[in-house]
Amino acid sequence: MIKKSITTILIFTVIITTFLGCNESDDNNTEPNENIIKIEDAKLFDFPLFGITPISIEIIQPTIIDNKETVYGEINIVVPNSVSLSKIAATFTSNELNLSKFNVLPGNTSSLNYETQNHIYTVVNVLDESEELLHYTVNIKKEVIQTPPTLTVTDFKFEASKNSQLTNDVTIEKRVDDVNSQTIYLFVPTGTDFSNLTPTATFDAEDVFYTQDSSISITDVNTAYPTTETSFDFAYPKRFIIVLRDDANNTIKWVNVFVDVKNPVAIENTDITTPDITTTASSTSFRGITTWKNVGNHILEFNMATTYENKIPTSDIDFITARRNFTSIGLAPKESADINVLVIKDLPVGEYKSTAVFHSKFVNHEATADLIQPVKLNITTNVTN
Repeated sequence: MIKKSITTILIFTVIITTFLGCNESDDNNTEPNENIIKIEDAKLFDFPLFGITPISIEIIQPTIIDNKETVYGEINIVVPNSVSLSKIAATFTSNELNLSKFNVLPGNTSSLNYETQNHIYTVVNVLDESEELLHYTVNIKKEVIQTPPTLTVTDFKFEASKNSQLTNDVTIEKRVDDVNSQTIYLFVPTGTDFSNLTPTATFDAEDVFYTQDSSISITDVNTAYPTTETSFDFAYPKRFIIVLRDDANNTIKWVNVFVDVKNPVAIENTDITTPDITTTASSTSFRGITTWKNVGNHILEFNMATTYENKIPTSDIDFITARRNFTSIGLAPKESADINVLVIKDLPVGEYKSTAVFHSKFVNHEATADLIQPVKLNITTNVTN
């Protein structure tokens, strides 16, 4: 009886021990399942290109929550401007990714066109490429070559909408270049108030300044050209100089703004008749028979000799001549001077007519000579016995 009880106890003990041992084994089995992939390990930290050294690479990693991708990543690459975007391939190695676990599609043998579109690269399970783990949208662009500014006044005009005294817009009519400077010419209607004009201007320059003080060195001009609508005084003797700078390349240019009229000469009386003269052995002079005035905005001087037309009677001889008086420096704006008339000697009795054509130009602005309109003076004289 005792022997049988001992046997029963031993069997029960073995069963309990085996059960407890199984439970202990289950509780301590915390080893991770090696078949589960941690997609953090599939991230790309570089994107090498075949035969191309990028200027820059920006990698924005995908968003991962609970080991699942929720937002695609992004890779932005800038390549040299000389590189063609039509056929670009990636070259992934074990330096960029654990290739024993992962692969990237499209593969290294795929050349893609980035000229008009981007492409999506997918990191997959190397054992099952249908298992997509991470995605990157890849954008490849050429480097933008920064060309230095041309340091030019691209446009300068007086718009009628901003200048009530104008009926039409006034634009640049002529540009004359020098080594480091340029002069732009604008012509407003006669009678325009030069002291109150509002320009509209655009520039190709890093910094734009201006001055109306010609005594200041160009390199010292530091008044910024206004970015808002501003009226300026362009009236003589003031000047208007725009200074254009590119400090990055240490270059500077300046532009002289020339504003005037095309018919700067006004004659007090354009039709004159001299007192009658008699046939004599000497020429007859009439001084100050009328005057001419500079109604422009810059100093005037002779452009060419006075010419004559509409002569009655028709003749190759200039039997009546006219001459404008000038000072040594020319005629300044608002100044007037006499016009003298000379009738040659020994003319037969009769009526004589001629039109004197005066040609002017602005001092130190030869480029405007072909733009300035001549002015005419009609002269009549009677020769009696």
